[in-house]
Amino acid sequence: MSFQPRPVRRVVTGTDAQGRSRVLYDGPAPNVNPPSANPPRYAAMTDVWVFEQCPAELSGERDDGALPYRFEPPPAGGHFRIVESPKKPPGYVRENDPVYVAPHEPRRRPDGVLVRGGQSAYTTAMHKSETVDYGFCVSGERVLVLDRQTLVMRPGDVVVQLGNWHLWSGERDHTVMAFVMMSARYEG
Repeated sequence: MSFQPRPVRRVVTGTDAQGRSRVLYDGPAPNVNPPSANPPRYAAMTDVWVFEQCPAELSGERDDGALPYRFEPPPAGGHFRIVESPKKPPGYVRENDPVYVAPHEPRRRPDGVLVRGGQSAYTTAMHKSETVDYGFCVSGERVLVLDRQTLVMRPGDVVVQLGNWHLWSGERDHTVMAFVMMSARYEG
């Protein structure tokens, strides 16, 4: 199940004391979160930048791409994340998968995300969070499963998710997607 995600070159620019543009950081994004069995996460997630609030501060004094990983963005902010997931290998049998969780009634994880099970080594749990997510397929084919519809995301495709139930499957292909997740609120 484990794979090594490709390094993401991250160039962060800003302004020097004289008001001139400059490069603050240029190199591999430092916040790489590989797949893990506990908690189950089949994809590698590289946080490129995190903003604590909107409007975001533009000081450049701190590397906001090296903040501690958390799935959801900060309560009043957001993050830009690269998600890389492996293709299911030949001979994979879901019933033998030690991280498979059967579908179940909604439960809230400790990080606040609602889940309904369904995850495996190559599929996320059916989940939803109080976020607006912009997802851009960079390479490969990733399958987006909704309650009543399944869509194949191909390079160049974009999805905007508004806090809805969804599941991602990387079983078809090795994929890379870029996501901006911003904090939001359900009405009521």
